[in-house]
Amino acid sequence: MSIEVSHRAARRRLALAGALGALLLGGCATTPSATEHRPDEAWLESASDCCRGLDSLPLSPLAGHDERTLRFGPETPVHRFDTGPSPFHAMELPRGMGPLRLELISRVRRDDQGHLSLFAPLVLILDETGAIQRRFDWRKFTYQPARGLNDDRLHLSFGITPSARADRLVVLTSDAARAAESELLHPARAQARARHLAEPAVVDPVAPHLASGEVSLRVRPLGESDGLLKPLLGSGGAEAVPTSEPPPEHEPVESAPLDWRRMIRAALDSGDLELAMTLAEHAERAGESGTRRWLAERLERR
Repeated sequence: MSIEVSHRAARRRLALAGALGALLLGGCATTPSATEHRPDEAWLESASDCCRGLDSLPLSPLAGHDERTLRFGPETPVHRFDTGPSPFHAMELPRGMGPLRLELISRVRRDDQGHLSLFAPLVLILDETGAIQRRFDWRKFTYQPARGLNDDRLHLSFGITPSARADRLVVLTSDAARAAESELLHPARAQARARHLAEPAVVDPVAPHLASGEVSLRVRPLGESDGLLKPLLGSGGAEAVPTSEPPPEHEPVESAPLDWRRMIRAALDSGDLELAMTLAEHAERAGESGTRRWLAERLERR
């Protein structure tokens, strides 16, 4: 009898998860492809090119503590990049701040008819001449399913030290990104996974990639942003992390009381390889020779 009751309870939980998922989805399109709902973006092809090249993109300044929403659409400047025409935002990274943590989030949007869409970002780091030094395609972003009040989203977080080689941040999209679409996790399937139940036979919704949308940008000093350095740095925060600028020769160099390898292990344990590599670079500059090799050996054993 107790086994039958247990089975009935499990079936009720599964049914509840499916009903809740259907309710949360709110009647949006759940076909395998959302191409038929892709809006006309003729404005992009007809937009005039604002600039002659990457070295002449209009820049807005970023602060060491900064949060802003980057909006993309017909009112945004457009440049014909080598990856295709795109609206963009170009920002100048703040010098003298030491290493920073940049976090970008692009959320899935739903229009009045319930159709989904997503801005799939391409992130460029330019040097002071406008040459590309680093590139993060939208596929480098991590997909995070909807949870609670948070919508489905693409998330990217990385560390960077502003310098002559890392002078500007540009956020745009590309022809390849707009030709693709993202399959999302159906809420009912997410509920079943969370409860360790059998997943219901539902079709995951799909969000086409558009040239219009919004990206949230957050900038913080590296240690303050991720919380890994704070216990070791005390109230000094990220300012205690050595920057790429060497001190004047006439000033004595004090050894920073930092356990670099402990911080690198903490970064690896949290799954943040980018932070671990950044910390290894700073350790080498601080005189901890062999830290990069030590990190490489640990990665080979993982």
